[in-house]
Amino acid sequence: MKQLAPVGPDGQALMDYTAADAVAAGFERAVLIVREEVQEELMEHIGKHWPSALEVVPVVQGPIAGTAQAVASAREAVSGAFGVVNADDLYGAAALSLLGSELRALGERTHAIIGYRLTETVLSDAVVTRGVCETTPAGDLVRVVEQEVRRSDSGFAGRPIGSTDDVPWQALEPDILVSMNLWGLAESIFDDLEAALAAFDPATAPHSPGKPPELLLPSVVGHLVASGAISVRVRPTEGRCIGITHPEDLPLVRKIVAEDRHARR
Repeated sequence: MKQLAPVGPDGQALMDYTAADAVAAGFERAVLIVREEVQEELMEHIGKHWPSALEVVPVVQGPIAGTAQAVASAREAVSGAFGVVNADDLYGAAALSLLGSELRALGERTHAIIGYRLTETVLSDAVVTRGVCETTPAGDLVRVVEQEVRRSDSGFAGRPIGSTDDVPWQALEPDILVSMNLWGLAESIFDDLEAALAAFDPATAPHSPGKPPELLLPSVVGHLVASGAISVRVRPTEGRCIGITHPEDLPLVRKIVAEDRHARR
């Protein structure tokens, strides 16, 4: 599992560093969304590497693929505002601290997202998925568009998820803000997610080749923002977000983690 890929000197995975950063930022409880067949392995790893101060509650994801279902599955284990992170991304201590501050300021229908500059989220020339954020001058989210993104010598380019080969790639500015699924959400989002899941039709949902149709959290949030049902603050961070999307990312991630550990000494 890429979530358990060893990137640190003692076999640490990316999520182990995120857990430590979360505790430092004031988080006391983590809900781990898992597939049932890997729950035991994940919990065994967590027992060895996560801070004992962080309570961990495993929850098995529901039937629909994607991050919307993953978050909705946590409903019975969550009370109040909460943060969302990917297990295979490393967000950095500053971003987790910023997320904690945002959670304390959320309203009932107000949410937040920590946005990264695109150039700080792409490790190689392989295609990745990024949620491109459009904001108002005040920093409120207008929409978030999930795109396939690639990097080349000429810069960055993107196109909608599930595009066929004849759909052209469009140039993207390296400093645009993108979502890496680092969210601060009010508890009211659960009702919205359940409504979206009930209306989801896998037969018509766009998806990348080789992957099942998914309902993505940014897509649900984007529709809610467009309808005026919610508002989302986009808080930029200058940090880097690295993750393991492709097998060839692993040596790059190990190198970056080692450099970061050296810089903190």
